[in-house]
Amino acid sequence: MAKSNVGKKPISKEEYTTNKVLTVFSVCLLGVLVLMVVQRLLDYTNTWSTGMLMVRVLLGIGIAGIIWGAVLLARELMGKRDGSYRIICGRNVLIASIVMAASMAVIGYLGTGPIKGLYVILPALAVYYLIYHSYAPEFFLIAADAGMALGLMWLVHRALISARFGWVAYAALAAAAVLTVVQLVCVWKLRGKQGKFVWRGRKVDTHFSRNAYTMLTVTPIVMTVLVAAALFLPARMLIAMGIAAAYLFITAVYYTVKLM
Repeated sequence: MAKSNVGKKPISKEEYTTNKVLTVFSVCLLGVLVLMVVQRLLDYTNTWSTGMLMVRVLLGIGIAGIIWGAVLLARELMGKRDGSYRIICGRNVLIASIVMAASMAVIGYLGTGPIKGLYVILPALAVYYLIYHSYAPEFFLIAADAGMALGLMWLVHRALISARFGWVAYAALAAAAVLTVVQLVCVWKLRGKQGKFVWRGRKVDTHFSRNAYTMLTVTPIVMTVLVAAALFLPARMLIAMGIAAAYLFITAVYYTVKLM
């Protein structure tokens, strides 16, 4: 006999968002713990084969998850499954599985080196997800600009100490400049349209605050200047990274106060 849904209170959008954020943080924490186990196994000769077996098993699970996520997403797009207000939906399963499969594939090919980077990337993804759902829309872009600049400055540093990949440092600065120009053009267009644009035939309102356009104009320029400083003044790279981190911290405090 089928269970009746009469009297069952539907989940609200706020509850759904809270559940999503908690799930993302839990998955990222679990991912870090799994990476610690994998690194521990791969660091020793007598457990290396066990570690590689674990990597292959996790890679297989990730590939299976990609297939499952694609099937769920296809069913949702065809209207055969309702993916709204579901934590386990096609898009979420697909994203998590792609990250898992890509991480294990890189570790299997390059060894434990990329794991240190993943220790930073996974928590950062969780924090950005929280910012996206909890803070003003412009702060997510500001945090993305600062995170991108910090990543590019680290890349510049690694490239400059390499004998073969010095050109990557200049490519990183060029990427920062191009992304800055793209953001400035988009911001100026949005300002002229009061923060509204059309996406796939639907009108979208960014809900930017009054000072958002100034912040979104200044931030990418500041971050590109800091990337240039890390390239042309490598001895001051830590200072440039500190300024970017301080800028992000101050804006985080400002937007956190606005939430209260």
